[in-house]
Amino acid sequence: GPIIKDLVEIFSACAIGSSMAGASVSLVDFFEDAIDKFVQSHKSDPSTDENGEAAVFDAPSKRLLAAFCALGPPVILAYSFPDIFLVALEEAGLLGGVSLYGILPALSLLSLRRSTTDTDTPIPKMPGRVGGGDTALYALVGVSSLLVVPEVIRLGSMVLS
Repeated sequence: GPIIKDLVEIFSACAIGSSMAGASVSLVDFFEDAIDKFVQSHKSDPSTDENGEAAVFDAPSKRLLAAFCALGPPVILAYSFPDIFLVALEEAGLLGGVSLYGILPALSLLSLRRSTTDTDTPIPKMPGRVGGGDTALYALVGVSSLLVVPEVIRLGSMVLS
C-alpha cells in the first residue's frame, strides 16, 4: 500500500544520499590533497607572506576551494542539462555493465589460470569453477566484446562528427 511506497521512497533517497555523500567526500579530499601537492611544488615561487614564508591556504579556504572544484562542475552541468544524467546512465549501462561483469572477470580468470600454470604450483580445486574451462571464458569475452564494440564505434562517431 501507500506506506510501503513511502518506505521504498525513503530508502531510495537514503541510498542515493549516502552514495553521493561518500563519493563527494572522497572527491573533495582528493582535491584537497591535489591543492597541497600544488602548493608544495610551488613553494619556490616569489609569492610569500610578510615573514618571507610561502603563502599557503588556511584549512577552511582550502576545503572550500576543494569543494568548489569537486562539486561545482557537476552542479553546473546538471543545471545546464537536466536530462543528462539519464543519458549518461543509459550510455554507461551497456559499456560499464558488460565490461565490468563480462570482460574483466573472464580476463582476470584467464590471467590467473595462466600465471598458475607458468609456475610449477598445482592449481587448487575450487568450488564454483566456470564450467567449460578456458573455452567458456574466451566465449564470454567474445560475446561481451560483440556487445561493446558497436557501442564504442557509435560513441566514437558521435564525438568525431
